[in-house]
Amino acid sequence: MRRYRIFEPPAAEGRTEGAHFLRDGFRPFALVLPSLWLLRHKLWFWAVAAFAAEVAVKVAVPEGGMPLAAILSLLVGVLVALEGPSLRARRLLRRGWREAGAVWARDERDAELIYFAGETTEPEQPTMVPPSPTEARSPLRPGPSLFDFRSA
Repeated sequence: MRRYRIFEPPAAEGRTEGAHFLRDGFRPFALVLPSLWLLRHKLWFWAVAAFAAEVAVKVAVPEGGMPLAAILSLLVGVLVALEGPSLRARRLLRRGWREAGAVWARDERDAELIYFAGETTEPEQPTMVPPSPTEARSPLRPGPSLFDFRSA
């Protein structure tokens, strides 16, 4: 079973055939060719950043450090393979699409059936509770960090 996030177009109200189903999870093609996978999904900025990271790895590693270059390139691929679907979801949200929910299904066809049957779970809204002003802060941790926010 796979998790599918469901996005509805900006002008849509309720269930619509224009809904987009985005499968969450690891993408093997993105592991092998991260820049091409990002280009395929029109994530231009991230494709250029991944390509630049790969070029920087090849240039920065000394001539005899081929295994190190391969490991660092693989790390870029792993990052894209794991976070690529989240980048696609953020792009849809920036364009005004609304996240309608999520379903667990075997494939996209089953996800559509579940969506039109009205059995989706509501999307989790990322929230961060600000610390109260009376709470003493540790000098080692001055404020909220990246890890205090929940993933979108």
